[in-house]
Amino acid sequence: VPELTETREPPSDWTDLFFRYLSDEKDASVYTQRNYRQALGEFAQWHRDTNESPVCWSELERNDFRLFLRQLGRRELSQAAIRLRFSALNSFYKFLMRRGLVESSPVKDVTLPKPAKRLPQFLTIDQMNALLDAPMQEFEAERVAKKGTKKKANQVPYLRDRAILETIYSCGLRIGEICRMLAGEIEPDEHVVNVHGKGKKERQVPIGRAAVEAIRFYWERLAKPPAPDEPVFFASEKKRSAIYP
Repeated sequence: VPELTETREPPSDWTDLFFRYLSDEKDASVYTQRNYRQALGEFAQWHRDTNESPVCWSELERNDFRLFLRQLGRRELSQAAIRLRFSALNSFYKFLMRRGLVESSPVKDVTLPKPAKRLPQFLTIDQMNALLDAPMQEFEAERVAKKGTKKKANQVPYLRDRAILETIYSCGLRIGEICRMLAGEIEPDEHVVNVHGKGKKERQVPIGRAAVEAIRFYWERLAKPPAPDEPVFFASEKKRSAIYP
């Protein structure tokens, strides 16, 4: 995801409301919140520099955003970067409309550059198998390197990483969903996982036998397996803390 640059523009009351909504109600990821905050700040800064006045969101017109789009084009930003900025502006105005703060969105009918069509990239079977085997190969390399020394290789982090890869491969989950997944959300006998996704949405997804076995094997090597309300994967077993992106 293309990142945005920080701006000096302080948020208005409306943007503060919007960011609280993203965090508290929509449960948007920290990356979405960061990018949306920077996108709105970037527009507000551009408006101030161009018009020599602070932005007033209720008085903006479609032409303001067309001019902003033109300025982004002159900076030779990628289509994805431009669409990211307007996605934030669109979401902001939809929020304002739902709250009754504006009657319509001046961003709605701004024509954006079409995203480039690219063929999806995928791994071959051999590449996928190599990826799934990589953690244990790294463990074996560490074990051999420490052979004959007082230090022994710790197998647990490698078992965790293998289980993470197996789960991602089996379930097709987002990284954030893997990080938030709790032990009690896995139903091994039913081979399903109850996933809490973006926007506090819940869904059930199947999980394959290989992933279930990899998780079980990882848990068996822990000093204490996770309780139902604890993370499936620990960043620190001692602190019982969840992994993070």
